[in-house]
Amino acid sequence: MPARSVDAMPTNVYVANSLSENLSAATQIAPALSSDYWSDPQGSADVPDGGGQTELYWIDRNEGISDGDTWVVTSIAMVGGTAVALEVQLTGTFASSDIAIQIAAGGANTGWQTGNTRLAFTAADGNGYVVVGSYVSDGVYDDVVFAVSAQQQGMILPQIEHVVVLMMENRSLDNLLGWIYPSGTAPAQVLPAGSPAAYDGLDLSLSNSDPSVNGGQPVHVTNGTTDWNEGARTITQWFVPSPDPGEEFDHVTVQISNDMGGFLTDYVTQQAGTPAEQIMQCYSVAQLPIISTLATAFAVSDAWFCSVPSQTWPNRGFVQTGSSDGHINNDYYLPWDINTIFDVFGANGLSWMVYNDGVLPSLTKVMFATKYGTNTTNFSGIAQFQAACAQADGAPAAQKLPAFSFVEPNFGTRGLDESYHPPHDVRPGEQFLATIYSAIEQSPYRDKILFILLFDEHGGTYDHVEPPGGAQPPSPGAVSSDENFHFDRFGVRIPAILISSWVTPGTVFRTNTGVPLDHTSVLATLRDWQGLSASFATTLPSPRIAAAPNLAYVLNETSPQPWPSLPTPPAALAVIPEPDDSEPLNSVQQSVLIGASGLAAGRPLTAPEVISAKARLQTHGDGRAFLMALQPHLPMR
Repeated sequence: MPARSVDAMPTNVYVANSLSENLSAATQIAPALSSDYWSDPQGSADVPDGGGQTELYWIDRNEGISDGDTWVVTSIAMVGGTAVALEVQLTGTFASSDIAIQIAAGGANTGWQTGNTRLAFTAADGNGYVVVGSYVSDGVYDDVVFAVSAQQQGMILPQIEHVVVLMMENRSLDNLLGWIYPSGTAPAQVLPAGSPAAYDGLDLSLSNSDPSVNGGQPVHVTNGTTDWNEGARTITQWFVPSPDPGEEFDHVTVQISNDMGGFLTDYVTQQAGTPAEQIMQCYSVAQLPIISTLATAFAVSDAWFCSVPSQTWPNRGFVQTGSSDGHINNDYYLPWDINTIFDVFGANGLSWMVYNDGVLPSLTKVMFATKYGTNTTNFSGIAQFQAACAQADGAPAAQKLPAFSFVEPNFGTRGLDESYHPPHDVRPGEQFLATIYSAIEQSPYRDKILFILLFDEHGGTYDHVEPPGGAQPPSPGAVSSDENFHFDRFGVRIPAILISSWVTPGTVFRTNTGVPLDHTSVLATLRDWQGLSASFATTLPSPRIAAAPNLAYVLNETSPQPWPSLPTPPAALAVIPEPDDSEPLNSVQQSVLIGASGLAAGRPLTAPEVISAKARLQTHGDGRAFLMALQPHLPMR
């Protein structure tokens, strides 16, 4: 290989070959470039096996690269009988050049990327391979390493290229989906095989009682919610329960006491003067046609428990990190600064994106503001999600959905609450769910997408199944910072639906390992899908993730199954008014506004500032005034 000029300021390009056989790589450049400015390899370079790095070529980043012109260096390596293109692009600037890399194999490509990237493919020999392109700091300019390896044994879901998680808010399984399989109606399939054939839903015998309600007589569950009179105000069927039930750790402890008999007592104690019987009302299939259709057309779990018997932030922490860092309530005095699944994906060249609806920054960015507060690459809106879904199957990877998408609804601080969070109207949640489902259902590559619908926690709404104990501790924060809780009990059941072409319609699933399903099953699935055990061991070592079952067993069809069309949302949805100024803000709405103000300030708020802001943010009117002053200073996502 020609020697570098002493004045060269190069990027060195290497291949690391972890296969059991040698590779050869032939390199060419277009347009032609003098060998004064790159190493101009002659013939094919041998790349020995064993994982060591072999230099393919060097290319000067300034000399010979003229301003405004572009050169592409392509190295072709045969991997498993398939030609793999390892490409580096330099575009000249006034004083230097910009760099991008791309990997292509078997008709798939990553698109040009300025960050680390990754391509998994099945080669002509029928085996799976992974190529990772990484930028490695080395002096003035980064080097590039293309690492070639076989897919790890035990990797799951080879038919899936994109995982989408939509996490809604604060509803129990019984509250939304308790009646989807009426008594005597069996699902088409239960998993694991041999588990109970009946769906563990509601029947009219279930009840709670409290001496101050209904003369102390039992208050039974209902199949459908109704309107309620509260003084001069009417609580309509779509807003039940209203006011918002308690969701903090102490309230949940009361609710699940006495064999799940504390919901009525907790509600009447918390909300004096409210018709407390409404806490026992659960929505009918007819009231919630969208989520009910998805639950029975795909796979729904009747034994998925939220990770913490408490609020939103801790439970969202578990689905993104495997921990809540010791928090058991929405303690948003300081943003969290612990490792996340997004860090793991980024470090391994895997694409990720958080999509959120509304005008405020995403809740994920608010929670992890010190990590992602200035990130403008991985946060986007629902229109961009829909556009990515609509791309052709053969479109460049950068134009389609990323490997992992996390989707958030509008939490209702501006506009309608689309999250199902009580006491807001549930119908905008139905409409938003239909929007996300339809974008995926109509995607040309929907057979390659796994869509997971979850709710973060039960939000104080009724469920009849007691949360199991014996949960593995999280890391970090194995013991809560208050209450001395050891995270050894799961939270209440929530709706969890797996939507995929590879799911048997009408499936009900439970754990297949004896360890209960909780939000960390999402992380276990992502880990095993991409073969990330080593990265998880160092970056996300939470014992809760290590113990969690992955979800591969639910996708057990051998050919793609049809997706149903959804019922048409009623026209009345188009005219649902925003909450009245006097309606209270819930804890999530407060936290999004307070967190967004920290993003606008460019720093986390101090504890006194948070306390002051929370005191000011009691109603939607307060929130609108707060947002009006805040919005000119906010990043869009």
